[in-house]
Amino acid sequence: MASAAVLQRHLIVRREPPALPFVWRGLLPLLVLACAAGFAFIPFARTSIQGTVEQEVRAQLAAAGYSWVKVAVSGQTVRLTGAAPAAGAGPAAIQLAKVATCVTWLGPRSCATGVTGEFTSEAVLPPQPAAGALAPPHAEIPAAPLTRQGCEHSIAGILAREQIVFASGSAKIDAGSGTLLDQLAHEIRSCPGSILRIEGYTDTVGRGSVNQRLSAARAAAVREALIARGISPKRLTAHGYGARRAIADNNTEAGRAQNRRIEFHAVPAK
Repeated sequence: MASAAVLQRHLIVRREPPALPFVWRGLLPLLVLACAAGFAFIPFARTSIQGTVEQEVRAQLAAAGYSWVKVAVSGQTVRLTGAAPAAGAGPAAIQLAKVATCVTWLGPRSCATGVTGEFTSEAVLPPQPAAGALAPPHAEIPAAPLTRQGCEHSIAGILAREQIVFASGSAKIDAGSGTLLDQLAHEIRSCPGSILRIEGYTDTVGRGSVNQRLSAARAAAVREALIARGISPKRLTAHGYGARRAIADNNTEAGRAQNRRIEFHAVPAK
């Protein structure tokens, strides 16, 4: 009788190794490179942001006539120093630095997260003639002060020929408007002790709340620029009215340009 050998069959199952450990091992060099790039980018980004903040703050101060201010920036913290030529010029410089704007991917934003100032006084009075002494023959005879209405009319005449120019969407005064601000300051000195209300206006482009804040910031920037030119802060107030009180058609570019304006109105001193 023939015998037969029976071999027991074994089922061979091939299992693939888990993919997760391999994936992490494969990505580990990429993660190391990403971390190294991040550490290298942080100083570059900090330097770039710091340079932009310093540039915009300096431009804002220079346009307002505050070239005497020295600017030091660490990150987005600004420190101002210098010899203030007049009382109130130091706080005015700090306020100007606070309203300086930088362009970001979210739109214009305040450049500085913090502003400090340390100023010394440099007020020097001109020598006065002795009592009873005659003025030198070349001395300039001061003009008679203007009436309150005459002052307002005179300033309006200056602004009818040329308007103060700001950077688009910003309260930063263009450097080219420095001469116009000098003329306005000279004219204001000829006015009596009435208070001048500086009014800022915009066109209708953009949201109303944004235009309101922008008009107020621009009026405040003009006020600070005039204070830097020797006008007493007590004689100047600033108000923003947004797109209200339009004087031209906002449906045309020419009309919108007219509506983006600064006005001065003389009010009686209290």
